Amino acid sequence: MGEEERGRKGKVNMDKKIFQAAIELKEGDDVLPGEFQAVFSSLNVIDRDGDITLPGAFTDGQQVRIAYWGHRWHDLPVGKGVIHSDDVKAWVDGQFFLDTEAGLETYKTVKNLAELQEWSYGFDINESESAVVDGSPVRLLKKLTVYEVSPVLLGAGIGTHTVAIKGTSQDKDPVEDPQDESPEDGSDSEAADGGKESGLTPEVILTDVEIGLQIYEVEK
Repeated sequence: MGEEERGRKGKVNMDKKIFQAAIELKEGDDVLPGEFQAVFSSLNVIDRDGDITLPGAFTDGQQVRIAYWGHRWHDLPVGKGVIHSDDVKAWVDGQFFLDTEAGLETYKTVKNLAELQEWSYGFDINESESAVVDGSPVRLLKKLTVYEVSPVLLGAGIGTHTVAIKGTSQDKDPVEDPQDESPEDGSDSEAADGGKESGLTPEVILTDVEIGLQIYEVEK
């Protein structure tokens, strides 16, 4: 697949969107140690390869491998996951193989990098189309087959990040922001509400990550 293995995602400026990026999950029964969620694609955005990935390009619920750091296919996979998407982004709900050396090493690296971690994916193009945006040629990716998702140092995509990652019993307890505590009247705090929306567990420590995304009108 060559260059195709880099993954996706575009160009930063203009309209801003806020993604809630959870840095770490607390211990709990709902999520297993090593489980994580990561955004690996921003849709309707020109990526660093000059491609625009359109909504519907991904197969929701498809199982994928979690490849070793930087799409190293000659190394053993470090986990597995299931991909999902909406009209804005695509993400993976994954599980690192903590019973393997490579899986545990990758889990620790992703966890410690927190909001600095970027993601990418390897794929084949099933359907694409050429277009012009602001006078420049682009490629519209309309249908893709994804083989793997991988943590990377710098991806082709814009706005990729780790949403949440579950710690193990050997990890230190995360430092809680005092604002996470529920007020005396019993109502949920803003941080707690955000955690409930993450889809993994209500016990999530959240931070806001501001990402600039340009949504383009495509001239065919």
